[in-house]
Amino acid sequence: MNWTKRDMLMQELPAAADILALVPVSGEKGRNATVIHTITGACLTLAATTEYVLSCLAEREDKELRLIRQNASRRLARRRNIILPILHGCVLAPVVVRRIPKRHGRLGYINIVHRPLVAGSTGGTDIALQSSTVIHSLWQPPTIKKLMQEGCAVHYKMILDVQRQLRRVEEFA
Repeated sequence: MNWTKRDMLMQELPAAADILALVPVSGEKGRNATVIHTITGACLTLAATTEYVLSCLAEREDKELRLIRQNASRRLARRRNIILPILHGCVLAPVVVRRIPKRHGRLGYINIVHRPLVAGSTGGTDIALQSSTVIHSLWQPPTIKKLMQEGCAVHYKMILDVQRQLRRVEEFA
């Protein structure tokens, strides 16, 4: 069986609910790579851009990243810094983690579901994950806190939708 890069990446990805953060880094030979921080404290480095990893994560949940972005931007009434509700256990908020041009991957994503701690630091904000990993963002604390609140609201709405679906199933069972 011939495995494509996408197939191998899909196999390596942890479950969406286990992801704490996706952080872009420079990989081998100056290529873009993504570090995935998980609940267990493990760090998985994938030789792919963060956008590509996000599209694989969405595809695994039978969704399309483009449609997730469109729907979320419509709900939040904005075009930039869109919170990505991949799954009820994975709501990703964007944070700028690198000072480079946009197309080279400067946005990382933090999973709001696992309630990271936010603290101000010189030149930005430190975000402490549940695995005790600290990620430095270039945005100021008020911006990060606002995104966290919006992410919590999106997560709460997703949970209510799942509960409503379960009640309907119970009624017909």
